[in-house]
Amino acid sequence: MSLVLIADDNPHAHRMGRQILSQEGHDVVTVSNGDEALQYLGENHPDLIMADTRMPGPNGYEVCRQVKKGGRFPDARVVLLAGPLEPFDPELAAEVGSDAVLHKPLDAYSLIETINRLLGEPTADPVQQPPEPELEDDGETVTDSAPAVATLEALIGGEGDPFEELVEQALGKADAQRERESQVRGAVTEVLQASLPTLVETLTQRVLERLNGNH
Repeated sequence: MSLVLIADDNPHAHRMGRQILSQEGHDVVTVSNGDEALQYLGENHPDLIMADTRMPGPNGYEVCRQVKKGGRFPDARVVLLAGPLEPFDPELAAEVGSDAVLHKPLDAYSLIETINRLLGEPTADPVQQPPEPELEDDGETVTDSAPAVATLEALIGGEGDPFEELVEQALGKADAQRERESQVRGAVTEVLQASLPTLVETLTQRVLERLNGNH
């Protein structure tokens, strides 16, 4: 069992990180700023620190620098957390000795894979792909998800999409240190989070209209 410190002023990052890592068997401690992180580190020796590059007090770069210098935490690993629309400095990250970078919004698979890799723990097999749709004797599919997909695309995509600019900005922050897969996953996660209330409301109204039409 490993001790993980999450230093981030975003409550969502606290909840998500604690839930995912606790389920993986890690003890998780969360703090909301750099001063609290350094205070905790003065009395404790976590196995891994996740620090936001932008937070009140000393930022993630400075927290990482303090952890890595002097040899006080020789085995501790530091993961920097960078926002999708915030500038990230890969040269500074390398200078302070960070072990990895994750781009928010965090997704469970990348988080678990990164933490387990740094702590030398086995990573679970990748999520299995859904089975191919079964076919009837005439070759037609038993089920077809195309209408649901089309509905989702109509809500979050297409001309005049209110989230298109958000996606373009997130993807436009590419740099040599950012893995494309992680970047795209983070951007898609952010768009879906932003569009979820609209999606729920739209589908609710459609179901109500269908029910009312049947009476």
